[in-house]
Amino acid sequence: MFKKVSTIIALAVITLLSTGLFFFKLNSSPPCLNADEASNGYSAYSILTTYKDEYGSLIPLRFKSFGDYKLPLLTYLAIPWIKIFGLNEVGIRMANFPFVLLFPTIVFLFTYELFKKKNYSLIASLLVGFTPGIQLLGRQAHEGYMTAFFITLASLFFVKTIKKQNLFNSSLFFLTLLISLFGYHSSRLWFGFYFIIALFFVFKKQLKKIIILGFLSILLLFGITDLIYSPTRIKSLLFFNNIGFSLKINELRAEGGSRLVYNKFTVGAKDLIFEYLKYFSPQFLVIQGDENIRFGFTGVSPITIIEYIFLFVGLYYLFKNKEKWRYLIILLLLFSPVSACLSWAGLSVTRSIFIFIPILVISSYGIGNFLSKENISNKTLRTISFVLFILIYFIFSFYSWDFYLNHYPKRATTIRAWQCGYKELTNFIKENYYKYDRFYITRKNGQPYIYLLFYLQYSPASYQQQAQLSLPDEYGFGQVENFDKFSFDLNQEKINNSLVIGFPDDFSNEDTTNYQKITVGTETIFLIKEIK
Repeated sequence: MFKKVSTIIALAVITLLSTGLFFFKLNSSPPCLNADEASNGYSAYSILTTYKDEYGSLIPLRFKSFGDYKLPLLTYLAIPWIKIFGLNEVGIRMANFPFVLLFPTIVFLFTYELFKKKNYSLIASLLVGFTPGIQLLGRQAHEGYMTAFFITLASLFFVKTIKKQNLFNSSLFFLTLLISLFGYHSSRLWFGFYFIIALFFVFKKQLKKIIILGFLSILLLFGITDLIYSPTRIKSLLFFNNIGFSLKINELRAEGGSRLVYNKFTVGAKDLIFEYLKYFSPQFLVIQGDENIRFGFTGVSPITIIEYIFLFVGLYYLFKNKEKWRYLIILLLLFSPVSACLSWAGLSVTRSIFIFIPILVISSYGIGNFLSKENISNKTLRTISFVLFILIYFIFSFYSWDFYLNHYPKRATTIRAWQCGYKELTNFIKENYYKYDRFYITRKNGQPYIYLLFYLQYSPASYQQQAQLSLPDEYGFGQVENFDKFSFDLNQEKINNSLVIGFPDDFSNEDTTNYQKITVGTETIFLIKEIK
């Protein structure tokens, strides 16, 4: 009884500390909302006030957004938080809060289901609660975090279903798997992964054939939405659909390369293998992480060197001890980067975020075995070793979190990568809205219209009458040309009594001495030119 209570208390403390870290400086790091967060937030606000998205679709199962037809889970989960906190940074970022709160517990239960060791499970929950590779996405309104949560939950119920096949376990497995499909695009591959694994267990007669019917039912329910909305964004992300990939092959052939040697299959397979291997390197896992500055930065380690070392220790003990679920754990680890390496967008934490779950589970198993009675028989020495491990882990972890919370948001590259300045620009527009007849705003850096909708809290009912999105470009995104007093094309003819708002390089051939400025920190983001 004492051990059970102490385990609950330890898990509660880990959860409390992890949750506290989530709230600490939530509005300063990340330093701004990115366009996807603003889009999810405004779509939720539109549903909340009109039951329609900004394009007038009633309770859609895909949000048109920028033409990428976002999956709907995060947007719908954000609605109650926006109702409570309003349409602002906190309102949209609180969408991930329930998962931040529950993630350590879910990882504890998953690890315990695999090993039946509470100490290993507590170590895993501790690691997941403080690992930047996972928790940095939790601090922003990103679908990858909640999808990793549901894939972890589905993994837990899958193991429970194999152990004890009943309606309760199998229903929870299929429900969580179905929910994850509406979270983030990478979950499609996880559906296929578990379908193949289930076929294996059906073949071994450890699962009933009715399980296959469950997968087919999910495929039908989710597949219908793909047929209805026909999203194009996922196709544009595949590396073999990228124009750069085709140009690379053509260049190799033009230099004398044989078509037999240099074609989409051979070059694609080579690139895919090299990209896949990068996800297990210390460069990705310990040093830099995501190549997109929004999700990774040198100085913020996705995991510490401690977890990386004990990953290999854990792998050794998994096979030394002949753990029953070792092959499933290894398959989870090896499959995790597949979705990310299929994309041309470079090393990505967002598309490979689940990789940290098997890594931390295996690391916790390695730590638990390394500090076990079998290795360290002296209780005092074992306690000292454990305290020393915790101390070293938190030292490494401290440097990552300190850099992220106190230095990362001040870097110029961070400010620009996060599309900062639109909140300040919108405040300027609010003050001058009635003074000018037109505002011409550059669209060079993304979709500026969504920030105006978000920060102006523009009436969704009014915008639904004006919303027009251009056809998607090669990246799967469309553009809004104008709404209300706002035009997003600096090349068109300007009218008098208007403002032209652009980045400094939009005015590179002009004397900008008397132009008004919008700054963030020490960075000049926008210049404002008056046309009389």
